[in-house]
Amino acid sequence: MKKKRSKGCLYRIVILLLLGIMVFCGYKIAKILYEYHEGSKVYSDVARDAKVKVGKKQVSVDWKKLRKKNDDVVAWLYSAGSVINYPVVQGQDNKYYLHRLINGEYNFKGTLFVDYRVEKPFKGFNTIIYGHRMKDGSMFKPLVRYDDMDYYKKHKVMRLATPEKNYDLLIFAMSRISVKSKLYKIFFNGDAEKREFIDEIRRVSAINPKVRVTKKDKIVMMSTCTAELDDKRIVVFGKLKARKP
Repeated sequence: MKKKRSKGCLYRIVILLLLGIMVFCGYKIAKILYEYHEGSKVYSDVARDAKVKVGKKQVSVDWKKLRKKNDDVVAWLYSAGSVINYPVVQGQDNKYYLHRLINGEYNFKGTLFVDYRVEKPFKGFNTIIYGHRMKDGSMFKPLVRYDDMDYYKKHKVMRLATPEKNYDLLIFAMSRISVKSKLYKIFFNGDAEKREFIDEIRRVSAINPKVRVTKKDKIVMMSTCTAELDDKRIVVFGKLKARKP
């Protein structure tokens, strides 16, 4: 009888432990889903409040209203037919906006942000934008599809707006690289280094579209994480082409 009681107690303890684990896991999943929802709502509200409108010639943004929300804003990035329709900020480091929304609230989605070392975003030779690859498909998740030429052909031009200008962002390369790759380069000593940089991008790219890129162009490097390894990143490169008003 004692053995039966012991087995019965052990069985109940195991069941309770399993139930506890299930409740805890359910809570964690619900918390993640709530964060995803809140993050998406914030960016939807920001686009509405900043009166973001995508026309044939211009991406219209009420910069005064947008910068009232956050004066770290430097641009708006849009990709037709994808979820990319977000503000881009630049902070004092490369950590703050990793897990903070544009309103400063903690959220794993974070905000798209320019590398803090870039002195003049989108005016120098290479501007790096970082963003998360979210499991709900948001933020920079679409970047992982650029090695598919069918996807590339439908999304080969993004739109980027700054307070000064509107640009087409012509995508010309996509690759998986190390976090220590020499392509994470901002400062260049002369034209020779710029040409070497372009050649290296071409060499490692998974796609080779006919987009001419020269040392005189302005490049945007968009970087996000991969699902495979922590020390790898997916990067997509585009060159800026100013749009006529």
